Amino acid sequence: MYVKKNAAGKPGRLEEMPLSLKRMLGMQWGGLQLNGRKSWLVGILVFLAVLVLLSAVVYYVRVGRVEIGESPGAGNQHPSVRVNRDLGPPGNVKVVVDKGATITWDPVEDIRVVGYNIYRYKGEGDPGSKVNAAIVSDTVYHDDEGTMFNSYAVAPVDNQGREGALSPPVPAEENPKTIAELTPAQPPVKVKDATFKGQPKPVGLSPSTLDCTADGMTYMGTWYLERYPEVTGGTIMVTPYGGDYFTYTFAGDGVAVIASRHRNYGIMQVYVDGELRQEVDLYSPQTQVAQKVFSISGLGPGAHTIKVVCTGRRNPAAYFTFVGLEALEIVSSP
Repeated sequence: MYVKKNAAGKPGRLEEMPLSLKRMLGMQWGGLQLNGRKSWLVGILVFLAVLVLLSAVVYYVRVGRVEIGESPGAGNQHPSVRVNRDLGPPGNVKVVVDKGATITWDPVEDIRVVGYNIYRYKGEGDPGSKVNAAIVSDTVYHDDEGTMFNSYAVAPVDNQGREGALSPPVPAEENPKTIAELTPAQPPVKVKDATFKGQPKPVGLSPSTLDCTADGMTYMGTWYLERYPEVTGGTIMVTPYGGDYFTYTFAGDGVAVIASRHRNYGIMQVYVDGELRQEVDLYSPQTQVAQKVFSISGLGPGAHTIKVVCTGRRNPAAYFTFVGLEALEIVSSP
């Protein structure tokens, strides 16, 4: 007998039931013994609690897989972007550059879609950045800062603020160049946060002229190295991004900046020894290369530093905000 009757002949506590069976039925917890009815109730409550916990775990794992993480499209959104994997990418994405970049695409036919986000890429390897401040409800967007060097991708956004798949990035131009009338000798090369070292000096330059890839020339931000036979030394470094800058430390009494003027070019600032010396507008309706756009002398002996900054601003007539550096001319101390 597993049940011991008391003096009144009624079933009492389950004292004689084997311990293993009591544990199986949840009738003994931490040394406490429960009567049959209470033990079954506790067992049911424990079962329900475990069921609820497992359901919650499954739900959050599923939500995590659906809403957070890598997009199934060609590009990846920022890790913090909530993603709806059920939404495919927009098709027929096109980019046209003309005083900025205009992006168009076909709508995603899904009633959950309320708009789109647009991503701009500065070049190969760039993670991209969202350019629209608010969700775009149309299927066209104009990026004032877009240039021929950028690529764009578009992602749909659903009524819960989640992004669908990102479209493959589409380049604004297959063979970008900033000086439209000239023919580049080679495709442009992206240069990011770099100091040139060990570059051969171009043939034909005077000893006082340093081309834009001379040893010690430092470019911070994202720049593009273009090669045209017509410019000083055959190379020019350009950037359209406000805040990107160039620096070089030299020994001499003065320095001059050699640059190009073009309808695609904007406004740059020139600093010498930490002081703003001039703001230069590089816009010109006609192409002008090898132009001396800034010069200063009387700096005195010793080392001096020149800094050229892209302002990200432009003449109202200019198409873009590029600034370009062809070379420096160093004036020797008297």
